Amino acid sequence: MKKAAITIVNWNGKKFLKDCLVSVYKQTHKNFQVYFIDNGSVDGSSDYVRNNFPKTRIIQLAKNYGFAKGHNEGIKEALKDKSVEFVICLNNDTIVHKNWLRELIKTAEKNDTTGMVSSKAYFSDGNVQNAGLGLEKALQVNRYGGISIGFSMKDKGRLREEIEIFCPGGVAPLYKRGMLEEIGLFDEDFFTYAEDLDLGFRGRLAGWKAFLSPKAKLIHLHSQTSGVASPFKAYYSERNTFLTAIKNLPMILIPSFIYHNLKLKFSYLNNKNKSVEKLRNNIGFSKMFFILIKTHLTILVYLPKMLIKRWKIQSNKSVTNKEIKKWFEFYNREAIER
Repeated sequence: MKKAAITIVNWNGKKFLKDCLVSVYKQTHKNFQVYFIDNGSVDGSSDYVRNNFPKTRIIQLAKNYGFAKGHNEGIKEALKDKSVEFVICLNNDTIVHKNWLRELIKTAEKNDTTGMVSSKAYFSDGNVQNAGLGLEKALQVNRYGGISIGFSMKDKGRLREEIEIFCPGGVAPLYKRGMLEEIGLFDEDFFTYAEDLDLGFRGRLAGWKAFLSPKAKLIHLHSQTSGVASPFKAYYSERNTFLTAIKNLPMILIPSFIYHNLKLKFSYLNNKNKSVEKLRNNIGFSKMFFILIKTHLTILVYLPKMLIKRWKIQSNKSVTNKEIKKWFEFYNREAIER
C-alpha cells in the first residue's frame, strides 16, 4: 500500500473530532499518517486528540491562521517523509466511509497525469454536498451551493461515475506529491475560502488533471466553523475569487470575468439566491453593500503581490489559452451534472 498523509485543520472543533477521527482510523487502506493542525483552539482539542488518538501527530499553532496556512503546515511536515505519495486535506466536521481512502488512491493511480481527486461528500440527509468544483466564467454562479458540483442533488446520473472535473473542493481533496512539489501549496494570503479553486487552477495550468472518485464517500456537516451565509464567509469568498482570477486567468479572459462577475452581482437583486437571501436577512442590504466595498478595496491592496504570483504562474503554464477557454465549456457545474 502506498503511503498517504491526512491533514486535518481544527479551530475549536473538539465536538467533531471523535466521529471524524474514529472513522479515519477505521480505513481499509492502512498505510497513512494523520497530521492534526490546531489553529490556537481554546476548547481542549489538542489534549483530546493526544489522549484518545495517540498515533496522530499534532501541530499546535499559536493562533488561528486559517485553512490555507493550517493545511500547509501539515503538508510541509508530511512531505518530509519521502514515502508519502498522496496528501489528503480533510475537514474536521466529516465522517468518512471505511473505504474512502482506498477509493481516492485507486482513482489517483489510474493515470499519471491525475494530480487531484475529489471525494464525494454528502449531507447528513443523504443528498450530495460536494463532488468537486465547477469552472464558471465569473468563478461563481447564482445557484444554491455555488460552484460545488452536485450540491443538494440526489446521488444519481454522472455523479456515480469516475468523471473528469475541473478540480476538487476543500472538503476532502487528494493531491499527488508530485503536483504539490511542482506548483506549491495553498496560497496563505487567502486565509480561507477559494484556496481550493486557486490550487486546482494552478494544477490545471501546469498540465495536471482532476477526477471525481464516486466511491470515496463521506458525510460533511458543512460550514460548521464559519457558518452558512455569514459576513465572514461572504467577504473571504468574494475577495479570494478575484485573487484567483488575477493570478490564474489568461489576460484575454480577464474582461470576460469582470463582465460576468458584475452581471452576477446584479442578478442577486432580481433573482432569488438562497445563500444571498440568507445573508441579506441576517445582516441587511446596507451591510452587504459595505462588504462588497471593503472586498474590492482590499483587492487593490493585494494587487501588487498577486501580480508577482501571476507572473510566475503564467510563465510556467503548459496549456494554451485555447484549451483554457474550452475548460469553461466542459467543466462548468451544469455541464458536469448533466
